[in-house]
Amino acid sequence: MAADSEKAFRPWVAWLIGSVWAVTALAAFAATRIRPSTTADLSVSTRKVSFRTNASHILGQSNEEQLLISGVSSLRIQFNRERTVKAGSSSLDVVLLAAEGNSRSSCSLYRVRSGGFEVSGPAVITLEVFDAHGKSFSLQSHGMLTDNLSSRPSEHGLAAGFECREMRTNGGPVGDVEGSFSPEGGDSIFIATQPDARLDFSATGHLEISDTQIPILGELRFSDIYPGSSEEKSVLLKPVDVVFEKLNKKVTIDPGDLMVVVPRKNFYLRQFTVKDGIQLSLHGDVRDVRAGAGARALATVMPSTFDHLENAIRIWGAITALAGFLLGILEKIGVLGRS
Repeated sequence: MAADSEKAFRPWVAWLIGSVWAVTALAAFAATRIRPSTTADLSVSTRKVSFRTNASHILGQSNEEQLLISGVSSLRIQFNRERTVKAGSSSLDVVLLAAEGNSRSSCSLYRVRSGGFEVSGPAVITLEVFDAHGKSFSLQSHGMLTDNLSSRPSEHGLAAGFECREMRTNGGPVGDVEGSFSPEGGDSIFIATQPDARLDFSATGHLEISDTQIPILGELRFSDIYPGSSEEKSVLLKPVDVVFEKLNKKVTIDPGDLMVVVPRKNFYLRQFTVKDGIQLSLHGDVRDVRAGAGARALATVMPSTFDHLENAIRIWGAITALAGFLLGILEKIGVLGRS
């Protein structure tokens, strides 16, 4: 009678053990498909990048041989002493120059030192280089910018001065205004832009453009769509190293691929410099990093939940240990028969 009872229990035991294996295997399979958010460090060399930020300041201090600003709202120049400027067909002797602009207004400033631009509220910033030597660089802003600059002394045949278009100067009619800064430098310049503006930097030597700790609020897409085309083209200049710090895992993305980075929180453009393109160091929590040969071929390179475990051996070791532990309990309570 006892033997019959033991035999009746055995199919149930087999089903239980099989269920443990099946559920554990299913959980392991699911772990390979789930891609949790994690901390990533990216080193990117690119021709162009666009991002949304709530940074209050963009670009560090730098010396500019020529700075062209399109979309000037206002310009104030405090000269060291009285200077003669040309406004339209008239000449003005001024110590303080005040000019107001519109969406078509622009100013070229020669031999100035920028203190970096203040940003009014969240803005979309686009950085782009136009030559491999890093002597031509632009910043486009969907958000108003202001800057306090100073003039530098003229030297090597390069005059320090300014040329503005479509500006109303000292309350006069709208027109062009131009002049030179004090030869010894030190004139104070304040400039504010329209909500949509573009800054173009040019240098005879290497540009000194850089900045750090810029918060990124939205998706980064390293691609460009050329006029007259709907196809996205990669703007990456070198392979991109993506390091997932918590796993000590590195993924390298081909420069010919498109790349998309989707931040989660606390994601920063830790540092960028203009040198042989735009060099970016990005760091923080990301929801996803995708790459592919085309827009329809993008695939995630994020680690899976399975990758977040120290190694696969621990999973299968846990299955074996659990099964053995269960068998031991069943044997102890007499569910498994003795031969």
